[in-house]
Amino acid sequence: MANAAYVCAVNLNSLFLFSGPAAFLSTLLLPPPAGMSSEAWHAAGVTLWMAIWWISEAIPVAVTALLPLVLFPLTGILPLKTAAAEFGNEIVFLFLCGFFFGAAIERWDLHRRIALNMVTLLGNKPAGMILGFMTATAFLSMWISNTATAVMMTPVAMALGSRAGAGQTNFSKALILG
Repeated sequence: MANAAYVCAVNLNSLFLFSGPAAFLSTLLLPPPAGMSSEAWHAAGVTLWMAIWWISEAIPVAVTALLPLVLFPLTGILPLKTAAAEFGNEIVFLFLCGFFFGAAIERWDLHRRIALNMVTLLGNKPAGMILGFMTATAFLSMWISNTATAVMMTPVAMALGSRAGAGQTNFSKALILG
């Protein structure tokens, strides 16, 4: 039975792998709707291709993110220099550095130590633990991006919530939201 599930997953992955480029090719072959430029129509095709691959994860998301770098110049949507400039935007580097910093903190378990120290300091009652967790998250977000902090602290919140037991579903939800 597991073999059949694997074959089904492989077939579904292949379907998504080919449906992305097929959706893009349809925008190259079909004329654009009334009032839409051909560049905008081709950009819609690239967006559809990326959305299909991104949602299905037919290929790694990082590879999907590079599609505009290749397809925008090929279809005349943007010149290569303009398309590549957005990949070097300062906001991209801000998030990238935040994620690298977050990965380093996670590698050395600093996030767990901070969270557990805050929980220890503020008590083991649910309200105190949530306050401690939120305080640790706030402390970390002072030094790294909020997105990187959320990515880092979510596994800790899930681990603390699972230790609370099945009867404490509201506690788990509050930790995740905190």
